[in-house]
Amino acid sequence: MIRRRQRRPPTTSIGRPVGPILTAAREEAAWAGHGYVGVEHLLIALARTDSGLLAEHAVTPASARLAVRQVVAAGDGDGPRWDAEALLGTLGIDLAQIRRQVEESFGPDAVHQLYSGPVGWNLRPRGPLCDPPMTPQLKRALHRALGRCWDASPSRLSDRLLLGALDADSAGLTSVLTRLGVEPGRLRAAVRLD
Repeated sequence: MIRRRQRRPPTTSIGRPVGPILTAAREEAAWAGHGYVGVEHLLIALARTDSGLLAEHAVTPASARLAVRQVVAAGDGDGPRWDAEALLGTLGIDLAQIRRQVEESFGPDAVHQLYSGPVGWNLRPRGPLCDPPMTPQLKRALHRALGRCWDASPSRLSDRLLLGALDADSAGLTSVLTRLGVEPGRLRAAVRLD
């Protein structure tokens, strides 16, 4: 019997460092009460973690948060037009009550512990009790940023992510930048020159 060595996925220079930025984007989405993590939240995370190019264009974490809140409230964000909790509420299901019952029966963070453990890893549902899903635009931005790891430009991770976000065809990000008085084309050109 011949044993084959399992192939490991190739590691890239972006894999580990992107984790904290994605975590910051998830935190921003959770803090705002949004049911998704989008390119809009990535913009706030980038403003939080790297003040370089965005700060030059007067994009601060506070101004980005306000603009994202306004864009999402107007229904112009990249996320779904419905919220899972509200949708279940129309059926008479109170998600907050279900969460409380689960925590009373199994302890705090029971749902999180289940899905972060070895058994739950394979179960990983995409539902209202779990982390909010990433929008296709955010996935596209991350994919494009990963692709830029193999070429020389731009050299900084935050710039790669910002350029990936700008190239992801995100109506939500365009609306946020417009509210901030930043022209997406100029920002894209500045990232490429930096």
